[in-house]
Parts: sequence; C-alpha cells; structure tokens
Amino acid sequence: MGTETPIADLGGALRSLLLSSLVWVALAALLAGAAGWILASRKPSALDRVREILLGTPLATCEPRPRRFLRLSFGLLWIADGLLQAQPKMPGGFLVNVVDPGVASGPSWFAGLVAPFARAWTRHPVAADAATVWVQVGLGLLILMGGRGLLRRIALWGSIVWSLAVWVVGEAFGGLLASGASWLSGAPGAVLIYVPAAALLLAPDEWWDSGRAGALARRFVAGWLLLGAAFQALPFERQWSAGGLAEHFAAAARTPQPGLISRPIARLASVSAAHPAAVNSVIIVVLVAAAAALFRSGRTAVVITGLVVCALTWWLGQDFGVFGGTSTDPNAALPLGLLLACSLTGWTATEQRLVQARPARPQARRIRAGAGAGLAALAAGLTFVVPVALVSTLGTAADAAAVAADSDGGVRRIPTRPAADFTLTDQHGKRVSTASLRGKLVLLTFLDPVCTTDCPLVANQLAIADRELGPLAQQVEFVAVDTNPVFHFVSDVDAFTQSHGLGGYANWHFLCGPPVDVGKVLDAYGISVDVPAVGMIQHSEGMYFIAADGRQAAYLNDGAGEQLTRTYAEQVRDEIRSLLK
Repeated sequence: MGTETPIADLGGALRSLLLSSLVWVALAALLAGAAGWILASRKPSALDRVREILLGTPLATCEPRPRRFLRLSFGLLWIADGLLQAQPKMPGGFLVNVVDPGVASGPSWFAGLVAPFARAWTRHPVAADAATVWVQVGLGLLILMGGRGLLRRIALWGSIVWSLAVWVVGEAFGGLLASGASWLSGAPGAVLIYVPAAALLLAPDEWWDSGRAGALARRFVAGWLLLGAAFQALPFERQWSAGGLAEHFAAAARTPQPGLISRPIARLASVSAAHPAAVNSVIIVVLVAAAAALFRSGRTAVVITGLVVCALTWWLGQDFGVFGGTSTDPNAALPLGLLLACSLTGWTATEQRLVQARPARPQARRIRAGAGAGLAALAAGLTFVVPVALVSTLGTAADAAAVAADSDGGVRRIPTRPAADFTLTDQHGKRVSTASLRGKLVLLTFLDPVCTTDCPLVANQLAIADRELGPLAQQVEFVAVDTNPVFHFVSDVDAFTQSHGLGGYANWHFLCGPPVDVGKVLDAYGISVDVPAVGMIQHSEGMYFIAADGRQAAYLNDGAGEQLTRTYAEQVRDEIRSLLK
C-alpha cells in the first residue's frame, strides 16, 4: 500500500451521478407529494391510514427535549458524514486512505473479509461512493423526520446496521486489530457511538421523562472514557513513546487547515515528543477522573466537565476530523459529546406531553400531507432505492472512472529534467546503471520482492505491456528498484522475477543493493518506505518514463487494481508508443 499517494479527482463524475440520481428521486418525491395532497382531500383518507402506519398515531405529542436534541444531532451527523463521503477525492482515495491501512495492519482473515468490497469498489469507484453518500444522507433525513411509526424504526435500525458495517469495513473494527489504538485517534471507532445513540432513540418516552435514558448515555460516555484511558496506558499501544503519542498531534498539524487551528496542535506535538510519558500521564488522569465523576453523578457541572474533555480532544487530538479531503466523519469526540449532552439534568424533567391535535383547515391539512409524503419518499428513495440501483452495477466490468482512479487520472507528462543517476545490481547479478541504459526508453518503478498485494499485480501488468509492444520492446528497458531494506539481495529479486513469470524477458531488470545505496535512489525519486514492526512494508508508488537521453518525460502513479490489469497495461503500452514516436 502506498503512503501519501496522489489521489485522482473524480469529483466531476461523482457530482454528475449524485445530481442525476437526486433528480430522479426528487421527481418521484414530487409525484408522491401530489398523491398525498390528492388522497388527503378524501374522507376517510387512505393516506391517514398509511401515515398512521409509517409515522404513528395522529395524536400530537411534545417529544422529550433531550430525545429531540439527540435525534436532530445524529440525523445531522449522518448527513454530514454523507457530505464528507461526497468529497472529490473519496472515490479514488477511500480504499487507499481509509480501508487499506486497516487491511495492511490487520490479520489475513480481515483482508479476506474486505476483499469482495474492495474489488467491487475498484470496478466502479464513483457508483460505490455515490451509494455510500446517499445511504448516509437518507438515514439522516429519515431520522430528522422523527415520528413514532414504522419509518422511525426502519431508520434507527438501519442506522445501527449501517454503523456496524462501516465500523467493520471502513474502520477495521475501530483500529483494534493492530497496535496503536488511542483515545486521540478515536478508538474503538467513531461510528460505533452511533449504535447506542440509535438504541436510545428507540427507547420509550418514559425512559426520557424519568431520566433513565440520559443516565444510560452518561454511563456509556464514562465507559468510553475509561476505555480511552486503557488504550493510553497499555504498553503495546505505544502511547508512552514519542513516536506513538506525538505522531497523533503531528499528523493532525500537517493536515492543510487554518493556522489558528493547527498551531496549538503543532505545539502540543513538540511537547509530546519531548515529554511523552508526562503528557500521556496527564491524559490518562483526566480521562479516569472524568469517567469516575460521570459514573457517580449527573450534576450539570460534571456533565459540562465531560463536554469540555470531549471538545478539547476533538480539537487538539482529532483536528475536528474533517480536514484533508478523505475524512469520512468528524471522529469520535463530537458524537460522544452530543451523546453526553442529552444527559444534562435540566432536560430530563417530566413534561405533560400529550396534547390533542387541533383540527386543521382542509387546505393546510392537504399541504402537510403532501409535504410529508414527498419528504418520506425522498428520504426512503435516497436511503434504499438509489443505493440498491447503484450497488447492482458493482459486479459488472470496470468502468472508465475505475481506470482514472487506478492511475491518478492517467499518465502525466512532466517537464523534462535529468533522471537521478544510480548503479545497482539486477536479478542476474549484473551491474546496471543509468549510463548503461542510455539510448533506450526506460520505464522505472519500485517494488517489494516479498509483497503479496500490489507489487505482483504491477509486475504482471508490465509483463503484459512488454509483450504487447512487439518489436518496439527492443527499444525499452523495464526497471524495478527493490524497496525492501530487509529482502535486498540478488536471490530475493530473482525469486520474485521467476515466481511471477518475468524470467524470460531480456529487458526486465529488478535492481537491488545495499540499503544505503538503494535509499539514495528512493530519495532521489521521492519514494518513501515505512517498515512496521509486524506485517509488510509500506512504500509510496510511482512509475517514471525516462527518455533515451536520460531525461524524465512522464509519470504514472501505479496503484493498479486487480480488476484493471489489462486496461492498466494498455495504458502503459500506449504511453511508451507515444514517447517512441
């Protein structure tokens, strides 16, 4: 998996698909609204019976204030999550930046669990992302509509099911499958907080009137704080070291954002790097103290203290969760704070809630009926109908958007400049240098000889491109540089070459050498390498086309997907043909 990989901007295609699907659903909603207006004029109205089933009894009620606050808050949160999923970088960057890190650090069974989803996404990234957008926006609208009927139960149970699905696939069980879980990163998963919120919204009104629902919310937050303290305290989560603790703040500070927000975070990163044990101890003490107070008391001062802890964490630890272009939610501290806020004691007093509805004028009654039917049709269509239609396309052949996402929008011509010199050893033990390659077009890429994911796919694609060049292949040299500082011997690159069917290509060179020498080459071409304590190394990806005179001519981000092998190979082949004209 690559790090800091350029991400294709498929925003135009995504906006087009979102707009077209919204237009169709809006038209259906208008028809439903018109039908509701017509049916409401009849006595007895068939719409009244439908409304009673979907929304509950027509008796007007005053919803308990804390429940209303929680419902509106999490309805808006779902809509915000959907809008974040609609960012231009999400179709091409969701797998790379959100899903792949969990796969790379998790066990093999988790990779197998996620694989079908990843394959479907790579075939149709725009359609998959649009389906995700509308599910979340639709759930938010359904929750905002409220009511006490079937529609309310469907929305809240749908929220629970979707939250758990996102927690497993999108958040890799909240990051619990690998070391490094932290209160600061939102572990054990922001979307997991949506589950108890939906469950409390399903609770009877008596729980809210008596304060029982608020107390449950407060104790859930207290338990979450204690769990966060445990993550900070456990040695194998690496929060006592500068590399583990300070990196949370440093990563947030590096994200493009207003300086007023990032400067305090950067300062905290410096302090944490210099005094990790002291800073981590303060975090643990604060979390434990706040949790203990919330367990024991629901007084306003205690709840407000918990809200302050959540607010500071949301800013300093989680950077508000929305910057960077590939954020999928505002992170955990915000929904946790909203859940805690509904336990404020001033909101839980028993109210006289049942009030007989005033007779409405016929015209106003028809307008309300039509608007309600239209809104219900819009929300249900966005939540269920449109996503089902989009998901039905994911099993078909890859589309043009997939090719664009797979290669960062295609090959980019770059200003010609001298390619960095190097001299390394190939799989035959032969010394290969930039000087020895002059006179031919060189395709230079970077692979890990023991990688089992992207690197074999890239090598396979290059082999296809080499074959399809025909006689032109005599003017091209395919060169890969070993990115693995552990497996850096001739035997390693030769084993990769033979096992992936490249041994018969005379113009294939897999270069290796001492890590110091190879490191200079990687630095010269902007390739970063991260060696985790467990699992495969991670390296950024790039493919350079170097002209016969030794000057760079073009660049291709080589994050190719399994389903696009042939299309990607054709792209490489066509660029080589173009450069050889």
